[in-house]
Amino acid sequence: MILLALSLLGCHGSPAVADGHAAFSEGRLEDAVDTWSAASSGEVSGVLAYDLGTAWYRKGDPARAIGWLRAAARLRPRDGNVHHNLSLARADLGAGVPEPAGPTAAWMAIVTPAELGLIGVLAAAVGSALLVASRRSRELLAAGRTLGVAALAIGLGLGITGVWGEDAQTRHPVAVVLADDVAVRDGPAIDAGVRFTLPAGAEVRVERSQGPFLLFEDGRTRRGWIPADAMQVGWGPLRTAAEPISPLDAATPG
Repeated sequence: MILLALSLLGCHGSPAVADGHAAFSEGRLEDAVDTWSAASSGEVSGVLAYDLGTAWYRKGDPARAIGWLRAAARLRPRDGNVHHNLSLARADLGAGVPEPAGPTAAWMAIVTPAELGLIGVLAAAVGSALLVASRRSRELLAAGRTLGVAALAIGLGLGITGVWGEDAQTRHPVAVVLADDVAVRDGPAIDAGVRFTLPAGAEVRVERSQGPFLLFEDGRTRRGWIPADAMQVGWGPLRTAAEPISPLDAATPG
């Protein structure tokens, strides 16, 4: 099988991305990962997330590769290279890995919340223009008003949906388990009862944080608490109570 290739779209990115590509092409995987990881401390692009996922896969760490490639898929949902490499990384995992948690909404597999919001703004602008034109033209009065109201309503709906989608992805991100046989507990405490264990590479959705623990739901709708330092989202270590992912709800699930 042909090994993973770097995305050509990354060739025109930031200097750090270009430096990482140079190191990667020379076989210096450690240098490439270090360079791209340093660049990921700021805003992460789809290209940078893809590059890091590719490098971690080549280093033989499919769990971290999946974390970064999930981040790339979130930003570039229609990129075939991202989904191909994500499938390769998942195929390298051992048996017993649960079904990956999917996107928050089905439409996120096709369009990002930002793109949907932009479409909404354009539709609302068209609707507004049609309403203005219908007031100035008798020929457009009835049809223009109907189309304008419809386009305006659709635009507002898409915009609201886009805002909701971005908020949902930020508050409840998908995280990847990095270590094998991580204990999933009944509550956010090291002495809480163990429900089951998760293998490296499991992709779960974070619901909330409490102290150094995260409450999650996996692809089988199982829920439990897991240490935050055993998991990672693509754009860096998961935040805990000091920097909560979402407002804390102190109640422990029954």
